[in-house]
Amino acid sequence: MAVRQEITSTKNPVVKRFRDAARGEIDSEVVVDGFRLVWDVVRADIPIRAAAVSPRLLGAKSSHDLKSRLATLAEEFVECADRVLERMSSLETPQGVIAIVDRPSYTLDSLLSEEVVPLLAVAAGVRDPGNLGAIARTAEAAGASGMVVLKGSADPFRDKAVRGSSGSVLRLPTTRGVSADELVEFTASHGMQLVVAEGAAELDYTDHDWTAPTAVVLGAEGAGLPAELRDAATARVRIPIADAVESLNVAVAAGVLLFEAGRQRRGGSR
Repeated sequence: MAVRQEITSTKNPVVKRFRDAARGEIDSEVVVDGFRLVWDVVRADIPIRAAAVSPRLLGAKSSHDLKSRLATLAEEFVECADRVLERMSSLETPQGVIAIVDRPSYTLDSLLSEEVVPLLAVAAGVRDPGNLGAIARTAEAAGASGMVVLKGSADPFRDKAVRGSSGSVLRLPTTRGVSADELVEFTASHGMQLVVAEGAAELDYTDHDWTAPTAVVLGAEGAGLPAELRDAATARVRIPIADAVESLNVAVAAGVLLFEAGRQRRGGSR
């Protein structure tokens, strides 16, 4: 049974807990902020450690259903004033509901499954949490089996990345803090091809065989890829673009490559 309480002060310790979790200061927790994201968490049966609602929630469709579900499912359920929830939330316009859930925990090995041919999206030096979240959303939509976030990238479980992923990062098996050397060793030991996307590559992405176990590395615009990954790559592919355009956004590039991989794996010809 949930522990229920009502708070009216922005100095209540519960407020600090939500703010600390949102900033990534509590390693085991992730903040999910907003009506649709919280509903996604409820529907996905993700354990909810704490949830807070304010009167602003009541203006949304099915808000009473969400409130009653949270009151039952959350370990701690809080009703508060709108101004209190505004302190908990990092949204410009809070939607009257916010939750704390368990931070997913995966190792590299746990991203692999005997049931599917591995297709991993690897983020290298992607420091913008919105872009990182968009990669996770794209990867899940394209049918990738997991995501690897290398050291030097943003935290995929910070609030902005979670919002940017529309909750995908909570569903798609994701591991972070992996070094380039660890990734190279991992892919080699599991017989995976290591594919890097580079504008200077000679091979068009549609001419590459994506049906084998694959980790595709996506680097941030301008920063380039770590030398260890370029040197260890089993394939380098490019996405042809108009001469006037220097590069694609990293999440857009992820979508182009991962959806091509999915198309080939469904039987599409190269």
